Amino acid sequence: MIKFFRKIRQKMLTENKFSKYLIYAIGEIVLVVIGILIALQINNWNQSNQNKKQEKQILTQLLEEYQSNLNQINSKIFIRNEILASSIKLLAYRNLESTLINIDSLDRNLSRTITRPTFDPELSVSNELTNSGKLYLITNAELRKKISAFPSSLSELKEEEIITVNLVEERFYLFLMEHYQIGRLNIEFLDDEKFRKMVTQITFNKEKSLKDLFEPSDPTQLLKHPDFEDYLSLIIVNTTYTNDQSIGVKYKIEKIIDLISKELKK
Repeated sequence: MIKFFRKIRQKMLTENKFSKYLIYAIGEIVLVVIGILIALQINNWNQSNQNKKQEKQILTQLLEEYQSNLNQINSKIFIRNEILASSIKLLAYRNLESTLINIDSLDRNLSRTITRPTFDPELSVSNELTNSGKLYLITNAELRKKISAFPSSLSELKEEEIITVNLVEERFYLFLMEHYQIGRLNIEFLDDEKFRKMVTQITFNKEKSLKDLFEPSDPTQLLKHPDFEDYLSLIIVNTTYTNDQSIGVKYKIEKIIDLISKELKK
């Protein structure tokens, strides 16, 4: 084809038809430009299709990631609500005669108050998008912004979780060991199957209780100790505030899931 056009040009030049040659040359240039534009358009179309396929794959992975995070945050909120309920029940025990106190129930509620739930989100897909610079593949600007901002929105929740963990591990648990026999208390956590499943995210086979290996402890000293009330009040306040933060994070996750779902339906 190139040889064919070259022969036509040479023929026009030899015949001294310069004006016709000029028109022909311009036409040839126009054809070349059109060809380039068509090639670019095809390339852009192919790239756009490829980006759309990548975006759909990324959105599917993100949906799975944030749905997992939503399940986890709901689980943590449930656990903290159980901790709050147990703390309130323990405060009520202080007004009962020792003979009216069910030790198994007391131990179970105590075991729940020393639980330290923390939200540990799965963000591998989100981080990979940000670190690799591929976040641009998500065409929805609002969704891009929320995914990019989500990790930084966890800082206050993390701070509150750390405060509660330190309170329980460094102070309250040691206080219980000093004023109460905690053997049966610890076993109650193992026997509390529904609650343990929520805490560990693992389904366990039914196990024989080890409770009989430990003698019941008299709770009088613990319940009447003034610091016991103080610790429970701190746990209630900290847990309530941490749950407030968790609910805020939950709303952010639900918004991201909603945006992703709408994009996938397009």
